[in-house]
Amino acid sequence: MENEIINRMGFMMEQALGTMTGALANAFKANGIDLPHSQYTVLRLLYSSETPMTQINIAEILKKDAAAIKRTVDILERKGLVVREAQNGRTNRVVCTEKALAMKEIVIESANDTLHRMLGDFTEVELNGFITML
Repeated sequence: MENEIINRMGFMMEQALGTMTGALANAFKANGIDLPHSQYTVLRLLYSSETPMTQINIAEILKKDAAAIKRTVDILERKGLVVREAQNGRTNRVVCTEKALAMKEIVIESANDTLHRMLGDFTEVELNGFITML
């Protein structure tokens, strides 16, 4: 019985994530922003960081495969949203461009509005309990 409940919870969390990422994609699209969820998470992390981060730092924080982060950074770089700056012989820092910084407010506002619409009926205690559970 316990495994059935755990499996059902995992399925429901996957559905919830899909719903949230879809809503976020729609909000970005409505604002003329081409930013899938995987690219958004990297950009949002860079927006919130006080100092430039390496791809390895990004992968560790997001708990993603380093190769997947490299591909995402490659795409963000092609879009002109980030650049890599040599840190030393083996690592590069990933830095937001002026283009990315110019859209920061609308990206964060769109994401926050979407999350608020989806989670706004929960109390702060319920949200904190959910965060603790995760």
